Amino acid sequence: VLCLQCENFALGDKVAYSSCVPNALGNHGKGDHAMAEGSNQLALERLRGLLAYCRSKSEAFQAMNASEDEVIAAYQPVFSPEHVKELKAEEVKGFLLFENNKHWTGLHRQGGNICSNMRALRKALAVLLDESVDLASRLNTAVDSVRGMGKGIVTAILFVANPGKYGVWNNKSETVMNELGIWPSFGRGTSFGEKYVQVNEVLLQLAEDLEIDLWTLDSLWHFFLFPPEGY
Repeated sequence: VLCLQCENFALGDKVAYSSCVPNALGNHGKGDHAMAEGSNQLALERLRGLLAYCRSKSEAFQAMNASEDEVIAAYQPVFSPEHVKELKAEEVKGFLLFENNKHWTGLHRQGGNICSNMRALRKALAVLLDESVDLASRLNTAVDSVRGMGKGIVTAILFVANPGKYGVWNNKSETVMNELGIWPSFGRGTSFGEKYVQVNEVLLQLAEDLEIDLWTLDSLWHFFLFPPEGY
């Protein structure tokens, strides 16, 4: 994978997380990639340690992960290209409730805004779920044309539609990735959709390195911020 700014290969053909953050002068130093690789390994070690503990000691973590199949089975058909043409407001509002999505709190606060114009929402989701269209363009269309459609909701919808391909970008994931030093660097003028493409590359690489799926990775962000008792 090429560094999006300096065009150097990073970490042996793997995404180097934030390996390509410019230095204080706005340029890349020769040691930038090497330093970032060390930081990335430290981040992975911290996440692996937390993952191992949660798997063995945290019933809440185990319950959250066990709910994946149920959530995907319930909402993947709802957010399919075929169904969004007749999508109902109650289906969307139901998905936004934590008791139904089992993973994301607070999404329901935007339910009224998102569903205030169902015709616009159906049209935006039809674009979002069209895999023949560039991902960044799809995301930009969705967030720009639907009031209340922020990063947490639009990427959660992408995830349930295709859980092996798209990770979730929300405040928790961004906060933890910043703390770990693996948040990507964005150039000036980078659109929301373009930013997500970079974020998702990092999420996919993390999931591969940790040997977990994106649902489990998304769970891990919560337990990083709110560690289980005894950790």
